[in-house]
Amino acid sequence: MSRKRSANAVTIHDVAQLAEVSPATVSKVINDVPYVSEQTRQRVLAAIDKLNYRPNVIARSLRKSHTATIGLITDDLEGVFTMAMMRSIEEVASTQGFSVFLCNSYGEMSRERAHLEVLLAKQVSGIILMSGYKVRERGAPALELGRVPVVYLYQYTTDVDVPCIIPDDLGGGALGTRHLLELGRRRIGFVNGPLHFEASQQRLIGYQQALRNHGIAFDPALVRTGKWNEQSGYELAHELMALPQPPDAIFCASDSLAAGALDALHELGLRIPQDVAVVGFDNRYFSGYQRPPLTTIALPLYEMGSLAGELLLKAIQGEPTHRVIHRVPCTLIKRLSCGAPPD
Repeated sequence: MSRKRSANAVTIHDVAQLAEVSPATVSKVINDVPYVSEQTRQRVLAAIDKLNYRPNVIARSLRKSHTATIGLITDDLEGVFTMAMMRSIEEVASTQGFSVFLCNSYGEMSRERAHLEVLLAKQVSGIILMSGYKVRERGAPALELGRVPVVYLYQYTTDVDVPCIIPDDLGGGALGTRHLLELGRRRIGFVNGPLHFEASQQRLIGYQQALRNHGIAFDPALVRTGKWNEQSGYELAHELMALPQPPDAIFCASDSLAAGALDALHELGLRIPQDVAVVGFDNRYFSGYQRPPLTTIALPLYEMGSLAGELLLKAIQGEPTHRVIHRVPCTLIKRLSCGAPPD
């Protein structure tokens, strides 16, 4: 039999014939079933290698009552952070021969349940439940999933034993504040989003911790809270700069807030960063196009999606899962709004 024969044309019967064993024995070796002698196993593996045989992954999966697919349910398909995480999940899955079924629950448990019913009917190998716009705590999946592995992404739970992946917002808040302190800024204003968002709470705590670690007392007068938009950033920056002792830096808990703050500082005739340095958060697409380009804290969206895919595939392969909250570190993107050279 020719070694050049196409891998698609080679069958399990060809391998069995070359190895002088039954097709059932070849199947046991492929699926790593015990009770096959080492000598026989090596003979089958040699035949597989010689014939360049590639088992039909889908057929094998169907016999195991699941397919080489995973389900991804998001609560916001158009969320600010959804696409970056989706892309990295798909890339990890495709490298292992898996396809991804995408569903949108719109944040409704009834829709999530309906999607889960369909995914289970399609015999998916595992499921990722992803929040598309904010980190949140949630309960169990809307449907009992039995032994189908589940990973939570951009959300977490204390109710079920599943891995959870969220950004380290507290660490990001400390990172941005520390950068300003290392540049010599000592009176740092903090413009925050709504406090019912966990990200707002965690980023504020990180800001406070960094100040404390540098021996600087926290001044509540330097903190302002608004909505996640440019108008709030504009208005709150004006408030901060009207203080008897205005800040020499402003750390905004989102890039949208920072864009508004930059507009306010320009309107006041202040130089950036000479008079006031500015840091944003999220590394949105527009942050590098501000005047001047905005230093920001990048959310690890791609890394979180990749980790979710990797953890789910390990669980599908039989690795035990536990309720661990993985907090993925944020990174500092240096640009001219702080005066530091760009990375």
